[in-house]
Amino acid sequence: MRYVRLLAVLVLLTSLGITIARWRAEVNWRPRQVVLFTVDTLRADRLGCYGYTARQTSPNIDALARQSVLFERAFSAAPWTIPALAALFTGRYPVEVGAYTNADGIAAEATTLAELFQQRGIATANFNTHALLVTERAGFRRGFDTVVPDQLQPLLADEHKASFAANEPALMTWLEQHAEQPFFLWIHDMGPHEPPTAGNPWLNRDGWTRYDAEVRWTDEMVGRVLAKLAALGVGEELLIVLTADHGEAFGDEHGLTGHQDVMYDETLRVPLLIGAPKYQPRRVAALVEQIDVFTTIVALADLPPPAALRGESLVPLLDGSASTRRKPYAFHMRFFFESDSHHWLAVRDEEWKLLAKLPDHGRDGPPGWVVDDEKAYYELYRTSDDPGEQRDLFEPEPEQVRRLAGVLSDWTQTLSDKPQRQEVDEATREQLRALGYE
Repeated sequence: MRYVRLLAVLVLLTSLGITIARWRAEVNWRPRQVVLFTVDTLRADRLGCYGYTARQTSPNIDALARQSVLFERAFSAAPWTIPALAALFTGRYPVEVGAYTNADGIAAEATTLAELFQQRGIATANFNTHALLVTERAGFRRGFDTVVPDQLQPLLADEHKASFAANEPALMTWLEQHAEQPFFLWIHDMGPHEPPTAGNPWLNRDGWTRYDAEVRWTDEMVGRVLAKLAALGVGEELLIVLTADHGEAFGDEHGLTGHQDVMYDETLRVPLLIGAPKYQPRRVAALVEQIDVFTTIVALADLPPPAALRGESLVPLLDGSASTRRKPYAFHMRFFFESDSHHWLAVRDEEWKLLAKLPDHGRDGPPGWVVDDEKAYYELYRTSDDPGEQRDLFEPEPEQVRRLAGVLSDWTQTLSDKPQRQEVDEATREQLRALGYE
């Protein structure tokens, strides 16, 4: 009997030791490999995991969502690519890093996520289908050992989109070569963005809109990349983040189409999935900003955080130790609107969103504004019960207008010196004009 009891104790201690070892491994878990998917012009509400049922647009992304933490209310800093992704890649607002428009780029003094990985000696690669994102001017090449393509040929003249099909073989080869080592991989696909992608078979499906067909084509690319990672045995130390730079307006919400001149949530709300073995899949309803992605990856990968970060680590929301962010507000901006004469700013909390259209006071330099300018124009929405922003409550809710305008004004006072705008020489102007931006 004594030996039976001793054996039982040994079994218990062994089991306890295994449990403690696993617990310590989870507590100390760090990703060796990080994959960041960004999809251009992807609305959250056109994915099945966000409730879309009209067509099966996203079976692979939905499968990823079932293994990830899904953020239901994630918002971009801006409704067009360069400012939005500059915020994601620096953890700071576009106005702080000089990414005012698609003709600007990340200021040289700002540190990007890729640079932090590269400084650690970690392999970095960028596979991209946006013509501006592979230029030196935009600043997104910084920190990447590999950029594919080196120069991008758009599908059509006066456009800036290429098909990811041309990049995919090189991506798969790169994964094969780097599967055994730490890496940071960024994949940006313009699938849902105009124009139609040549070779997309879903464009020929009866009953499918162009947009839904493009989302499905991008989803299949995501599925192939995930399958490749699994086949290579990359998983236990893998962090996957999937999001978008911004969404898209279809004309039926506010009579607006496209994205870069739209400050409503059809363009500002984005999908955000963060998946890692350490975290139990769940849905998070808390308000988060896309700039938080930078801070979260830096925290998880134990990278040295740059100074003046604006993003907040989402780790407490990932592990369930918190239900909301510490920061109660999120901010959005669209600079040099309407022939360069105005700026749109917006601030939101869990319940309200204030839009402010403000005259430019920058005088040919960085954007400048005065929140209480007598020519300012405001719109107010109670997004908690009007998520489609259909009822402007500016007149019946003056107290909320004053409160949020005060928050905008206070936020303005916290901004560091705004970088000067980059000079646009004739060659750059011609390139921007060819891509539809001039």
